[in-house]
Amino acid sequence: MSNGIEGFNELMRRVSRLSSRITRDMERPMKAGAVYMAGSIRQNFAESGRPQSWQKLAESTVAQRRKGKGRGGIKPLIDTGTLRRSISSKTNLTSAEVGTNAVQAKRQHFGYPGGSGRGQAKTPARPFVMFQDKDFDVLGEIFLRHIRS
Repeated sequence: MSNGIEGFNELMRRVSRLSSRITRDMERPMKAGAVYMAGSIRQNFAESGRPQSWQKLAESTVAQRRKGKGRGGIKPLIDTGTLRRSISSKTNLTSAEVGTNAVQAKRQHFGYPGGSGRGQAKTPARPFVMFQDKDFDVLGEIFLRHIRS
């Protein structure tokens, strides 16, 4: 059918070239968005939870921290700083990922109902990998600036 439409092949060639350029040009806002989100997640740690504050540490946890390798602080999710430092971002031409590969991340983010034995204490959920309402606006602005430039 394309043989019967004059200029069809040229149109498809141009659309393909434009599509390739748009995809290639998305790398910059994807990277900017990922860097912004990693910073927003780190801000969750700084404020001990947003928009709601995380549940305070149990007295037994505070006492253990004072004896252990950590700094002995009372801020939830911040003792040695490993979880906070593990926040990273990865981008390519069409997507962006922000998160962590720290082993304790799942338990801290979603919580744990508890069990019996050492290391099986109940852990309240303290969600830290999450978008804030403001983040949607900022990410929108990042992509809008890209489109306008």
